[in-house]
Amino acid sequence: MAADRGTILSWLADLSAAIVTDADDLSDVAIRIAAAPGLDSSAFASEALSLMRVIAESVDDPSDFDRLAQPIASTRATADAIAILLGMGLAVAACRPDWPSRPMARRARSRVASAGEAAGAAIDQLGGDGAELYAWSANITATAVRVISDLEADAAPIIKVSTGVSLPSTVLAYQLYGDAKRADGLVDIAGSATPLVMPVLFDALAS
Repeated sequence: MAADRGTILSWLADLSAAIVTDADDLSDVAIRIAAAPGLDSSAFASEALSLMRVIAESVDDPSDFDRLAQPIASTRATADAIAILLGMGLAVAACRPDWPSRPMARRARSRVASAGEAAGAAIDQLGGDGAELYAWSANITATAVRVISDLEADAAPIIKVSTGVSLPSTVLAYQLYGDAKRADGLVDIAGSATPLVMPVLFDALAS
């Protein structure tokens, strides 16, 4: 059973709208997505991978990386096709953000490795025709894992901060880092619901 092109293209369109910020790239992706349904199977697969690469190379921060996720698919063939695209996309995307903490980098590395395994399992369904694709997918996953490990080594460790009283994030950022402008990052790491009233116990970057 062939993959549902409509589901795949709709997913890629949604990702591009959420992640791609360059106007020229966004316009080009839209034009290519509109033309993709008329391609033959081989050309469509190649074009889908190319579109995913454009999207992945547009990832700038961890929130963009988190948007790359497996959507619900109506058929096994569609789910397998998306798994292959996602494996490549996450491998490329994970090497782009400046991961602010070691735990975040480790989680990204784990996602890349798991997505690579899922992509490999999907490619296995192609039999001998997928041998070259399997090798390429395994290589890009392994390379990404090594790169993220290097990024993790440079990222800051996480510490526990206990204040005893709720304080604004700007005050805490200044106390911790001498820079009130780091308040937004402090809120993100702490998972605080509001920057005005931070928890009395929260995670923060060590430096």
